[in-house]
Amino acid sequence: MPRPTQSPFSRRRVLSHGVPLLAAPALLSACTFATSSYPQPPLRPNAAIDLNRYYGKWYIIAHIPYFAEADYVGAYATYTPRPAGGIIDAYHGYKDSFSAKLFRFASIDYVEPHSGNAIWRVTVLGGAIGVPYVIFDVNADYTIALTGLPNRSLGWVFARSNRMDDATYQAKLETFYHHGFDARQFRRIPQIPAQIGQPGFEKI
Repeated sequence: MPRPTQSPFSRRRVLSHGVPLLAAPALLSACTFATSSYPQPPLRPNAAIDLNRYYGKWYIIAHIPYFAEADYVGAYATYTPRPAGGIIDAYHGYKDSFSAKLFRFASIDYVEPHSGNAIWRVTVLGGAIGVPYVIFDVNADYTIALTGLPNRSLGWVFARSNRMDDATYQAKLETFYHHGFDARQFRRIPQIPAQIGQPGFEKI
């Protein structure tokens, strides 16, 4: 398993490919969420993460909606080890329509020490601000992952495939519920055109 890379808050880092204005406010707002009061202990991971197995492409099947990812379809994230240290975290999606140009923004994530590779910090402003992010549940074959902010204000369902049957999705919502999330807030993200406008999917 790769050696975790510590968060570099003692020095500035340059974000991969630059972070558009869309990305920075989203992460800054998440930072505000992460420091607000919440009546439960912070979200903790269930097990250590094998980074080599976690790297790669994950389709964003569902999330708790927030403005930075609003109105995107076919969304997915890629995680790639960065030679200079850290992990390149790149978001991809099509604004409003699958016929739109693919949009991408990226940040640099760092694995928190002693977290079993399961707690990351998404950095903005060249590493001056870090937003904690927890990978709290991954199935044995690394085909589905559940992630969220420590105070549970945002959460995501990731999968290696862009299709997820309803029974599996409902089971994952149950997992979120049992970890203290308000599972009613989740909305699916259209991954194929036929899903746009369907019940339970985010409005586009």
